[in-house]
Amino acid sequence: MGETFPTTVNGPGKSYMIHLQGCNLGCKQCFNPESWSFKIKKNVNTEELADRIIAHAPDSLTISGGEPFLQSAPLLHFLKYLHGGDPNNCPFPRGVLIYSGFYEEELIKMTEYQEILQYVDVIVSGRFDVSKRVYDSLISSSNQNLVWGKRKLIKEEDVCNQSYEIIVEETGLKLTGFPHEWNKEIIKDLKLVGVEIKN
Repeated sequence: MGETFPTTVNGPGKSYMIHLQGCNLGCKQCFNPESWSFKIKKNVNTEELADRIIAHAPDSLTISGGEPFLQSAPLLHFLKYLHGGDPNNCPFPRGVLIYSGFYEEELIKMTEYQEILQYVDVIVSGRFDVSKRVYDSLISSSNQNLVWGKRKLIKEEDVCNQSYEIIVEETGLKLTGFPHEWNKEIIKDLKLVGVEIKN
């Protein structure tokens, strides 16, 4: 669906973030409802994408959606290629983070899950529930959990605190991260770059 680099609010350090298209979980007030559609916008070769990401030398890699685990076979191929087939050969000094709307008990039923876990440092796991919204970590609602992978490149303190960024791109502005609704701070920041929000 898209790529963002650098982002400092979606993973440790300067993270390279990719959004995969397609999700059927339907969380109310999802921040990326445009990612739900399974209509193919762009097919991406996993190895070309991996090479492009490595060329930017990011501190970490963040994979979001849509729902990444609905593409678990190409996701595993992508992660293996990035690591040269060796989970201990991570090209990102601050690790790999995946956002998934699936709970751990659902993930463990997926064929590729255990192998994917070898190449991942942490998965933010579980449906977003707006009635349980929290603002103290990269977890968005209190029903979600952190599932730790086999490596420890990402520390617990790396996933604490929430913030947001407004990124100016050639095609327009991108709001990413974890905004606290449309509060006065965000409205003020957007106004500085020429965007007026009307309620």
